[in-house]
Amino acid sequence: MQRFAVIGMGRFGARLAANLASLGHEVIGIDKDVGLVELMRDRVTLAIAMDATDEQALLSQGVDKVDVAIVGIGGDFEAITMTTVVLKQLGVPRVISRAVTPMSARILAKIGADEVVNPEDESADRWANRLITPEFQNHLELDASHSIVEIQVPTEWVGKNLIELNLRVEKHVHVVAIKRKDEAGKKLEVKLPNPQENLGKDDVLVLMGEDKDLGKVVE
Repeated sequence: MQRFAVIGMGRFGARLAANLASLGHEVIGIDKDVGLVELMRDRVTLAIAMDATDEQALLSQGVDKVDVAIVGIGGDFEAITMTTVVLKQLGVPRVISRAVTPMSARILAKIGADEVVNPEDESADRWANRLITPEFQNHLELDASHSIVEIQVPTEWVGKNLIELNLRVEKHVHVVAIKRKDEAGKKLEVKLPNPQENLGKDDVLVLMGEDKDLGKVVE
């Protein structure tokens, strides 16, 4: 279990905080808006209404002891930068700050943010990938040109094994895992690929490779 502080309980911060808490992590949710904080009382470990640029206030709530702090404040760039600086001064080992423009991302990196996130850009990228390659059920970018994707086994691959398909040579992609229904046939379980086992029509392949090669798999 890790300890997180999520600062800014708008749509991005609230959803992130709730998701982290649902996964069993300890989450402190912080916002100046009392109404937003009240909405999070039952969804996180601790919800606090306070000014996140106040170093003493953060110390009093143990924010200096968290493993990761996410600055998810919306459009107030001054508040984002000040909060980022204060968190690093408190010694938080990993601070992730939200940026809304490339310039703000560069500034946040300069003042000490360990990582910078732009949810709007990332959401747009995911939607672009979903629209271009709807066959991909999930798409995780590893870098500018490599990804991990999930895809239902193509019809022409059903009944064949990975040795026969020889995907590394033929398609230049790697099968990282296979999602296959459990014995009751109710849910998918993640399994390590057995190269000699035939693929079924309900199997989902987890593939890794260059985007250009992954795109050719579904052409």
